[in-house]
Amino acid sequence: MRNEFTAIFATLDVEQTDALLAGLDSLPVEAAVMRRIRRGVEKTTLPKRRRRKTALRILAPIAACLLAIALVFTCFPQAAQAVASFLGFNYTPSRYMGELPSSRTPVPSVDEAIAAAAPADGDYTITLLPEWDDAQAYVAYREQLGLEPFVEDDWAWLRDIRPEIAEVLYDGSTLIWNTNLYTTNEHVQSFMNGYVPGLETDQSADAMLETATYTVEGDPTVYELVSSGGGLTPIFDDEERASADHVVLYSDFYLPDDQPLPDGLLTITQTIRITEDDAMSAATSVARITHTFTFDTTAGNTQSAEPADLTIPLSGETYLSVTHKETADDGRVLSYAIDTQKVSLDGVSLGVHVEYLATGIHVYARVEDAPDDWTLDMIDGLQTQNDRTTFDTFEVAGTCADLYINGEYVTEASWADDLDGYPLAYLLPVFPEDYASAGEVKLQLMYSYYNTLNGTDQLAGETFTGSEFTYNAETETILLAEFSIPLP
Repeated sequence: MRNEFTAIFATLDVEQTDALLAGLDSLPVEAAVMRRIRRGVEKTTLPKRRRRKTALRILAPIAACLLAIALVFTCFPQAAQAVASFLGFNYTPSRYMGELPSSRTPVPSVDEAIAAAAPADGDYTITLLPEWDDAQAYVAYREQLGLEPFVEDDWAWLRDIRPEIAEVLYDGSTLIWNTNLYTTNEHVQSFMNGYVPGLETDQSADAMLETATYTVEGDPTVYELVSSGGGLTPIFDDEERASADHVVLYSDFYLPDDQPLPDGLLTITQTIRITEDDAMSAATSVARITHTFTFDTTAGNTQSAEPADLTIPLSGETYLSVTHKETADDGRVLSYAIDTQKVSLDGVSLGVHVEYLATGIHVYARVEDAPDDWTLDMIDGLQTQNDRTTFDTFEVAGTCADLYINGEYVTEASWADDLDGYPLAYLLPVFPEDYASAGEVKLQLMYSYYNTLNGTDQLAGETFTGSEFTYNAETETILLAEFSIPLP
């Protein structure tokens, strides 16, 4: 499988990217093509937190379709293949929770995990900008940005917001919660101003999680939770928005591999930042909500089945593209040297760890054994996670996974939201309720290497050296390994 690709988006800044994405809404291209282009541009250009919020704005209308696809994967692989190819997106827990509950296509095991968390509200407080200890700094920010001075009467309605924990999804690897912010319908419209094109309101407000911590009963320690993204869930349907009395704030988190959440009842304290216009700009903050709630981790820490560990031996020869990095004392990468060399895979094996969770089957992999003459750079080259571009090609070197059920191709395996310490991590939309009927589940790992890179003939032994991410590349893709995923 051969392809040629020229990367053209990597030097765009955030404002340029936003302008490009806005323009795509009106270009004469199929909706599916537009979504695939958006996905590629965002993943290449935007920081993770900005990208997460942007993704929430465009994914909500198709999330229900995605979950329907996930449910039919095990029974109708050919239909699933066609629909998944059309959409260009795959199921993940974050996409499920990013959809309004009223319009989700439910996945029973995921909904059971949500119910088992049994969240319950505690106290909350709301403060406006003048009441903060650091208020003067925000006043100065507004002045620097050329914004009108904060007028408390204009934002007094924020004091009447009522936060309520709506649902928590925890499965031992994933932690996501949704918070309902109840207000008047007029101010629901204000929150939706930046999400719904053409919506005209007197004010434009937004919300985002600022901080989150938890405590465990009997332990005085306050543990910090690190957010991996979030934002308001858009209400695109005009009729639904016209009667809405709340907006939903989505928040998800990194869970450290060495610090799983303990069993039992946790007390969460979250601080939600309300801003004028886009919540990505903390400088426009006008209110903070401090809200506590509890949820139970016990069911989430219980897997659907015991994990499985596999050893997958590799064999034969392949070209391997290897990146050598020159780094500064602070860890910054100063330059890259990339070469492609022919290697034997004999003696190389992959260690595969499989976990059976309510949110799907999580598959983690890494190089477990390699010959003595393999360097760490070579190992990293083989276990670099890769995926297809918006044009269904491979633009860089690395390993990608495809899901097959009963011998039929279903979809490219989604990257798992969590890595669990592994360089390769995939999420398969096969749920506990599907185990008895799924049949044979297989993963095919494909590896792509460079034929040419930025004018260098990689197969002739030439090396590319540089520090820029913009490049011209031609890649070749081979089948690296194929193995069955055992089902409980």
